[in-house]
Amino acid sequence: MQVVEKISEILQLMVANPNKKLWRATEISNELNMNISTIHRLLQALRKTGFVNQDSTSKLYSLGINLIYYAEIVREMNLPGMIVYPAVQQLFDYTGETTFLTIKEGDTCVVIERINSHHDLRIVKQIGDTKVLGAGACGKIILANLPEEIKRRIICYCEDQEACNIALDKAKIDGYMVEYVKDIDSTIISAPIFSEQRNVIASLSVAIPQSRVDEGKINDIILKIKEISSDFSGKR
Repeated sequence: MQVVEKISEILQLMVANPNKKLWRATEISNELNMNISTIHRLLQALRKTGFVNQDSTSKLYSLGINLIYYAEIVREMNLPGMIVYPAVQQLFDYTGETTFLTIKEGDTCVVIERINSHHDLRIVKQIGDTKVLGAGACGKIILANLPEEIKRRIICYCEDQEACNIALDKAKIDGYMVEYVKDIDSTIISAPIFSEQRNVIASLSVAIPQSRVDEGKINDIILKIKEISSDFSGKR
């Protein structure tokens, strides 16, 4: 495994556990099954470049401030994120639930903006979360609006291709997708966002724990998410 890959694994581990602010080198070593001396060496390199901090007393590690600097540069370079972020805020203000913006990257979709719910019981999304298109509502609503040759290539991985095709065709007509995710016992509602040329560029989504879901709420959110996504489609 190359050094860059090992460094990436360390940072991904720390980012993927937002409730854990401080890390011991031994914890990282155990989680990643890497030699402790390698972990120490890489953490010190990351500390010198500002990607991690090390407390002078406890010697514990945390994510560094330089990550914010680079994240802001990436955000500014990403036009859909810059333009559509207010849509994420509007949907969050309306629902109070975790809302997120996903863009297409190759055959995957990547979360580039999110506001996590303040409820104790909530779905937490991380910027950079990646799924294969067709693996969740946020990707399926993008896939539904892509050219047929791309859809055929992606849905060939589905267990039931006919059902997948039907669901995608319906989502394209409806302008949204609602999906219950058993693993997190939550409902995801997603709508597409289009460029001026009517090419799908992103999806706007909200994740709601099933304990706060009812038919009336779902219908209200569907109307709102379609309204917001329509308002921001075609903007530059």
